[in-house]
Amino acid sequence: MPAFATTSRLRRLLAAMAGACLLAAKAACASSQAAPARAEPPTVVSLAPHITEILFAAGAGDQLLAVDSASDFPPDALTLPRIGDALRVNPERLLQLKPDQVWAWQSGQIGPELTRQLQQAGIGLTLAAPVRLDDIPALVRQAGLELDTRDQAERAAAALENQIAALRQDRHPGDAVTAFLEIGHEPLYTLARDPLTQDVLDTCDARNIYAGHAAVAPTISLEDVLHKKPQVVIMAYRDPAMLRERHRFWEKHLGLAPQALLNLDPDALYRPGPRLIDATHELCEQLDHYRASRP
Repeated sequence: MPAFATTSRLRRLLAAMAGACLLAAKAACASSQAAPARAEPPTVVSLAPHITEILFAAGAGDQLLAVDSASDFPPDALTLPRIGDALRVNPERLLQLKPDQVWAWQSGQIGPELTRQLQQAGIGLTLAAPVRLDDIPALVRQAGLELDTRDQAERAAAALENQIAALRQDRHPGDAVTAFLEIGHEPLYTLARDPLTQDVLDTCDARNIYAGHAAVAPTISLEDVLHKKPQVVIMAYRDPAMLRERHRFWEKHLGLAPQALLNLDPDALYRPGPRLIDATHELCEQLDHYRASRP
């Protein structure tokens, strides 16, 4: 997952059973009235919150042995053991769990030594860093194939694909809105050259005023934002008092109306899991409300 916010938020962000008789016991199985023996389903460890959400969506929640410290959705994830965060992993604990698979955000999260140890232990490693909305249902489907939960994963993936398709059918290509994404305010941070964020904005016919910036999550000056004159500001705050403060700030400095100051759930917006598609739907609706409010 790319950097989505200030340092504190970066840490947040920055996560089938086959029945068969053994050949050696085939005759015994055939003569027995007992049900065929069934292999245990593959076990997995998730090392990022968005991956945890993807694995639960794929129906593999019961196969999770542990998750990263920030995995808090769905609620069942809170009951699972913690094994590190999006930047650091406890290698000894991970190897002790002996999962069949580890799903991580990026290779740097694991490192070459732990990657080698996983290979030696026969533990599969999957990297899941979506760069387009379409990658999210694709990863749900992949999880179903790798963890033997194909039926549920296919249903979930198809539903997500239908949501994305519906959003893209209702576009306003001739009425794109320029937007500034406020990720942090002390100092002022934004999201810039991030393909997944760009896909979200494109889906809602919005244009990031920092899309051409060289960095993914740069610190920028208020003066530069004022010079670029975005039509809307997109934020993600849970604290109502903080949101009111940021509304007053942008109303003062940019002269924006309340309808031009948008706010979404930070976890849904910043985590590239299934809820990002819901956040995209909400963003599109808020942008449509802004368009309708203009003179």
